[in-house]
Amino acid sequence: MHALFSSLVTNTKQAPFSGSSLSNHHRAGLGFFKTRGSKPKPTKFFGCSLNKMLKAKKFDKFRALFNSSNDPQLGRLFNHRPHSIKRCQDCSDEYRSETLLWRKQQRKMWPVNFLDHTYTNLNQNIRLHDHVRDASYSLKRHYSSHYTDKSTRGLTNKLSKSIPEFVKIVEVGPRDGLQNEKNIVPTAVKIKLIKLLASSGLPVVEATSFVSPKWVPQLADAKEVVQAIQNVEGARFPVLTPNLKGFEAAVAAGAREVAIFASASESFSKSNINCSIEDSLTRYRDVSLASKELSIPVRGYISCVVGCPLEGMVSPSRVAHVAKQLSDMGCSEISLGDTIGVGTPGTVIPMLEAVLDVVTVDKLAVHFHDTYGQALSNIFASLQMGISTVDSSVSGLGGCPYAKGASGNVATEDVVYMLHGLGVKTNVDLGRLMVAGDFICKHLGRPSGSKTAIALSRSTTAQASKL
Repeated sequence: MHALFSSLVTNTKQAPFSGSSLSNHHRAGLGFFKTRGSKPKPTKFFGCSLNKMLKAKKFDKFRALFNSSNDPQLGRLFNHRPHSIKRCQDCSDEYRSETLLWRKQQRKMWPVNFLDHTYTNLNQNIRLHDHVRDASYSLKRHYSSHYTDKSTRGLTNKLSKSIPEFVKIVEVGPRDGLQNEKNIVPTAVKIKLIKLLASSGLPVVEATSFVSPKWVPQLADAKEVVQAIQNVEGARFPVLTPNLKGFEAAVAAGAREVAIFASASESFSKSNINCSIEDSLTRYRDVSLASKELSIPVRGYISCVVGCPLEGMVSPSRVAHVAKQLSDMGCSEISLGDTIGVGTPGTVIPMLEAVLDVVTVDKLAVHFHDTYGQALSNIFASLQMGISTVDSSVSGLGGCPYAKGASGNVATEDVVYMLHGLGVKTNVDLGRLMVAGDFICKHLGRPSGSKTAIALSRSTTAQASKL
């Protein structure tokens, strides 16, 4: 068989891939041989180069001879292939596209059929990897909310099979994000922000809060805001109501969905809403009963689910107790909030385990502040436990006026970027979301709190300057 093979393979001075800068390791799998003490020598099969042989369809003849042999040395030689080459299912001589998982970009690759394996042209592959255009971004092309890449879903399944395929994002920027601003934001700015957020594909945008202007003067225009967004389509616009009086005012203004808020910390409850936990739950039962009569959905918030600025760490059992009370009174969804952002996966997971013992996972949402940079880690841990609803605020706006040290919420842009990177659908257009974030940040006169928005803005600015 060695004699037969020697007669089939003849050395030439011209490589089948002219101008190649491939290493000897890569050459070994593409028709090159290296003998001890000599340079790699190019080869020809049946008197022609590999590409010509493929076009002339002489490859079938050689493959038949190779398959009829049991020679292990030939098997080792022709089954050796570079580990970096992508194997395709279909073997043909047409251009094919390769998807970059981390960028959702497709590039053209030239397949070479070799012993029933389809390899891409290494020369072109290397040039594309080294090309500076990999540093440029196009939001419209690379960050579409519609992903169908099965290989990305495969990556997600390896990380955790329990991560949901779709995550609902509840945008709290117009309410939780602006309530702590010292300078009053004009009503027209708030309305435009809400419309921009809705146009990005966000399914829920919390619009405002019907609290006493004495306590939160920033949201004194709640009635005007709600009335102005009555005809905005594509999203739901819940409003916060602290008591029955606030609920009635919200309904009169045209609100179709409300939210109530309790605390897992006794001290924080008295500081925030001036009553004990049990007293607050009694108030919310009245709101719940009134909402049932009008068929208005009620969302429940629980603050300080991990730590309290006044008491320190909060027991998971106390969070579970409040969550069960809200669920029993008819809340369709319960958002668990790390108000001062002290949580880590090590404290968030035990809290979620305790709550999941009394409330079904489909009713739960998570709401993380990013004080210690742990919000995305906590969200990822929550996804692994089956949570499929996440609260966030555009550009990382937010903070509780009654919680010392509570920085902004996790940025919606960062959450969307992470979820899309995991192959999780959100139906949110990241480009349009960044437009909304840029709008409100320019009005507030400060940079975005989203690392994703800052990075992508710098990249697009740098690319534009080159053009």
